[in-house]
Amino acid sequence: MSLATALRTSGLMLIAAFPCPPSLAGSDTALKLVQSIRLSEVDGRIDHFAIDLKGKRAFLAALAKNTIEVVDLKAGRVTRTLPGFAKPQGVRFVPELNSLFVATGLDGALTTLDGSTLSVTRTAHVSLGADAIGYDPRTKYLYVGSGGSESNKATGDLTVFSAKDGTQVAALVTDAHAGGSVVATRGEHLYVLVPEKAQVLVLDRKTHAQVAKWTIPVIQKNVALDLDENDHRLFLGVRTPARIVVLDSNSGAIVASIPTVGTVDGLAYDSATRRIYTTGGEGFIDVTQQIDSDHYERIARIESGSNARTSVFVPEWHRLYVAVPRDKERSAELRVYETVR
Repeated sequence: MSLATALRTSGLMLIAAFPCPPSLAGSDTALKLVQSIRLSEVDGRIDHFAIDLKGKRAFLAALAKNTIEVVDLKAGRVTRTLPGFAKPQGVRFVPELNSLFVATGLDGALTTLDGSTLSVTRTAHVSLGADAIGYDPRTKYLYVGSGGSESNKATGDLTVFSAKDGTQVAALVTDAHAGGSVVATRGEHLYVLVPEKAQVLVLDRKTHAQVAKWTIPVIQKNVALDLDENDHRLFLGVRTPARIVVLDSNSGAIVASIPTVGTVDGLAYDSATRRIYTTGGEGFIDVTQQIDSDHYERIARIESGSNARTSVFVPEWHRLYVAVPRDKERSAELRVYETVR
């Protein structure tokens, strides 16, 4: 049964987007490659990374190398390699505290580093499999997903820490490994993914009480998300099938589903252009235009590189950063794309 048929059968609305024709492959109508920064000493997968706007730096989790690679974005080169991280996966830079946070899967550590010296200032621990780090700038709380099969547990964990002093604020049990999260900048909700259960948890951002649990039908592994707060839309990057699924962020109702790149890992919404950028291991960046809150059209597919899964969009600079692992022809790279309006 197709996704569209299943959703109609379940009584949910699916609004199909127009397919992206092959002629759009390599299109620069939406994004233009402006810089490629070599990561010559990085082999294997690059997981999450973060951007420091003021310092013009990127911090990349070189998962196989067990390091954090520090990139000077202005100079276009790696300036430091920070070793000793046991499978670094989650990375978050908090500018107002000038602090870098790294979550590592093999030891379940949340490590805090001084943003200037990059020395370790403290370490906390969660269950094994620590991965994505969410952040609420209003409360200064960090959200660390962990647990599940990576820690030989049937359930997952979402642990809340104060970014200011490292104290644990709350610990929540989820039905499987807790994934990425996004916090409403004006509203009162936090949205958390549980990929193995195709769930979205809606939490009160102050009390962390569960407001809702949405199980999305006929999908597997919703691994990325972003929020359009103005139109009350939550965007999910789904691996099976490879789609962007758009939810009403108030009710959880599905309002649209659009094909996207395979093995998706990065998703970002650009409110200035009303576009969604998705990156995945299939080796492309897909650009999806929001026509209105219920209608979407994929307008560009740009070749990025095999297994180029993770990405970060910086709205202040109108730039999308894509981590591209090494292949037979070239070294690993951090590619920088500028939006074309």
